Amino acid sequence: MHKVLFFILLTATLAAATIDVAFMLSEPRADWEEVLGFFEDDGRFGEIDYYDCSSDTPPVGVFVLYDVVVVGGVAEYGDYMVFGDRLADYVDQGGWVVVEGGKLAHRSYGGIGGRWFDAGYSPYYSILRYPLEDPEDLIIDQSDHYIFTGVERLWDCCWRIDTTMREGATELAHFADAGGVAVNAAESVVGLNFLSSDEWIGEGYLIMANAACFLAGYADVQETSWGQIKATF
Repeated sequence: MHKVLFFILLTATLAAATIDVAFMLSEPRADWEEVLGFFEDDGRFGEIDYYDCSSDTPPVGVFVLYDVVVVGGVAEYGDYMVFGDRLADYVDQGGWVVVEGGKLAHRSYGGIGGRWFDAGYSPYYSILRYPLEDPEDLIIDQSDHYIFTGVERLWDCCWRIDTTMREGATELAHFADAGGVAVNAAESVVGLNFLSSDEWIGEGYLIMANAACFLAGYADVQETSWGQIKATF
């Protein structure tokens, strides 16, 4: 009887611990199918939804339905100022954000404006229009961080931007000529200075998925859940 109850408790706990993610992008879904497929195959995630924000920005009430919002790509949002205000509101209400590639830029290269930029939510920012294009390898500085679990390399990244660190941010990895992976001071936003669509070699999608899980406290939830279940017996 106890074994059956243990299995039921474990299954329910792990299911409840999955993370719901919204990809709020300004590019066609087809451009992100590989990333979405990777997240769908990763058992740490529950709901995974795509929103086309090239014309309209969802209300904050939609943002808060998700544990983590992923923004990225280089195409411009329909209104990058409104999008930035709502993304900042979402974080203020307890949400977490993973920022990929071009959305670290501001305005001129399809970036995010509004309060998001002005109040410095992202750990990185850039005002450059054009990316750095010579292939570079990611140099992982904190290999024991959860974001790099299962990650061996990210090589030959041809697309990254010249970045500036926000005050209080922590850099976990870098490129020789730019920032790489960083967490903001509040640990509510992770910035990834590479494009998912770039032809790099390695575990870029895993870094992105791990970043979402780190922000949402997935590892902490799992550890606590095991402890609670064991304490029951």
